[in-house]
Amino acid sequence: MHRGFMARLKRREVTLRARALISAFAFAAALGCATMEPTIPAEPGVAFELPVGKTAALNGNGARITFKQVKDDSRCPTDVTCVWAGDAHIELAISRNGSSDDTKILSLSPANSEARSGDIQIRFVGLTPVPRQADGNSPHAYVAQLVVNRI
Repeated sequence: MHRGFMARLKRREVTLRARALISAFAFAAALGCATMEPTIPAEPGVAFELPVGKTAALNGNGARITFKQVKDDSRCPTDVTCVWAGDAHIELAISRNGSSDDTKILSLSPANSEARSGDIQIRFVGLTPVPRQADGNSPHAYVAQLVVNRI
């Protein structure tokens, strides 16, 4: 084979390898940036469940609701007789289209179970699991039941 042909072939091989390497790095970078966790769909007026640490996306207006944490859970355990039912407080973060979070603390007690954020109203209707004295202070995988309406 001709020496010039071999040199061109070698340059082409190096160019193809470089392109493949650049493509691989670009693909890896794109995968690294696309780590958005899937959201839970929420329809206005329909109750939905939201596990702690997860985010729901309200259909139709871009609002996202994240269940940050249980602030307090003083509900009466199911295996105990109590004088009063107790209460639970949760922290939610509401965001829209890249805006900063609007933090709301909601309670199961009717007086504090609803909050407004922009054009939506959020109602906290339940929290599972219900405490049991037999469980002691073991950590819980809390799930809030919420209803969101447009106002």
